[in-house]
Amino acid sequence: MGVLTGELFAGVGGFRLGLEGAPGSEKNSPFKVVWSNQWEPSQKVQWASKVYEKRFGIENHSNEDIHGVLDSVPNHDLLVGGFPCQDYSVARTKSGELGIRGEKGKLWEPIKKIIRDAKIRPKVVFLENVPRLLRSPSQHRGLNFGVICNDLLSMGY
Repeated sequence: MGVLTGELFAGVGGFRLGLEGAPGSEKNSPFKVVWSNQWEPSQKVQWASKVYEKRFGIENHSNEDIHGVLDSVPNHDLLVGGFPCQDYSVARTKSGELGIRGEKGKLWEPIKKIIRDAKIRPKVVFLENVPRLLRSPSQHRGLNFGVICNDLLSMGY
């Protein structure tokens, strides 16, 4: 079966394309996405999820608030996530950065819950990084990344 992969905040499937290759390609990848989630709370039409579903199909794909589907995440070896970067983005001014307390930044919590509560914990956690994640918040440089690293270390990663 290969490396069973759970994909969070999947967007249009960038992680999946990188791991499995394009749908229908001849690439013999060891990775197999067994569950994915993409949901944007501020959007009436879930365009990213629609693109994902058209590209990869709807099987094992969730287009619901991550907080409501935490119990449906199957066991997996690798957890990947397009960690919601908007609250860390350099597109925001430093005074407007919200980091881990922001609407998107606080989505670290469901990632942590999935890892912590999994029957079989993933062997590897691979999360997207954006430059300001390492330096935010500007008044306490690196605090947000420190919180995430501390959480991962406390869970044995």
